[in-house]
Amino acid sequence: MNAVVPDAPKRAPRSWLKICLIVGPAAAIVALLVWATFADGPAPQPGDAAPTFTAERLDGSGTLSFDDLEGSPVVLNFWASWCVPCEDEAPLFNAMAERFEGEVAFVGVNVKDALDDARAFEERFEVSYPSVRDQGRIETDYGLAGQPETFLIASDGTIVEHIQGAVTDAAYLQTLLEVLVANPGG
Repeated sequence: MNAVVPDAPKRAPRSWLKICLIVGPAAAIVALLVWATFADGPAPQPGDAAPTFTAERLDGSGTLSFDDLEGSPVVLNFWASWCVPCEDEAPLFNAMAERFEGEVAFVGVNVKDALDDARAFEERFEVSYPSVRDQGRIETDYGLAGQPETFLIASDGTIVEHIQGAVTDAAYLQTLLEVLVANPGG
């Protein structure tokens, strides 16, 4: 007698495994980015005190401390030589630094960059104001999302404006600087 062997149970497609292999790492990356964004606390906002720092000057002439700028409104611009939008805004910042010389202190903060590349960038764009070299602490304290980013800081150390991305509109920047000079205390 021939025995009838029942069909083996059908296995569910392994599509759930494929989905887990794709979604799992993606979810882990998103979680890591969220954690990294908020690990050091929220970024300072307008109205907050600007984080202080002391860092090596890019030109090798010693250090620059944020406290050295006390009593002056400050434009703090975070940049890198490999950042194309930073190239776009460099001539404008240099022109405004010269125009507002003695009224507003401009400071560049070079981040995530090779020293020689950063110096070549400053030479190419004839940057007339000091830049410091960040080793990651200033960037973290200011909660940067990328480069370029700019903070306008009143003479009392209060953040007045935070601009993410390149500043290329001369009239806009000039208006911000005129307001900063007219209301130096924030």
